[in-house]
Amino acid sequence: MDGRKYGVSRRPGFLLAEALAVLFLVSLTAAIAFPALWDYEEKRELDLAVETLASAIREVQVLSKNDTGRYGNTANVYHFYCLPDGEGRAYYYTRRGVSEIRPKGRLPSSVRLAGKLELTFRKNYAGGGNTYSTVLTTRDGKYRKEITVAVYTGRVRVN
Repeated sequence: MDGRKYGVSRRPGFLLAEALAVLFLVSLTAAIAFPALWDYEEKRELDLAVETLASAIREVQVLSKNDTGRYGNTANVYHFYCLPDGEGRAYYYTRRGVSEIRPKGRLPSSVRLAGKLELTFRKNYAGGGNTYSTVLTTRDGKYRKEITVAVYTGRVRVN
């Protein structure tokens, strides 16, 4: 018996219709999964940028509290800036008096800064400046996070 009586073939391999069905299912799964993965990547980069910026603000607070200089000296004042550049990317830096010190850096290109953040820290004063909060968004504006610095306590909060 060779199996022809019951419609069973003994030739190895796949039919063209079977291969096309598998290819269709794989491409359909990829088409559904790829946008979800892309959104996850954007959201993850935004979360990382917000935590990086909040960590830099906290580092400046620690630097100002541990400063051993005189209280009246203007060189003992720490200024933290987070500003957008001409290309829409955000960068941050710190000044002690007139010299630029660490922390400083750039946020990922997929993250946009709404406005600017300018903070002032002294040894005996938690914070001050012109702006106390800023909003970071993804490039398309789908996700957003806000960083707020409390004026008197210096607490950094991420919403």
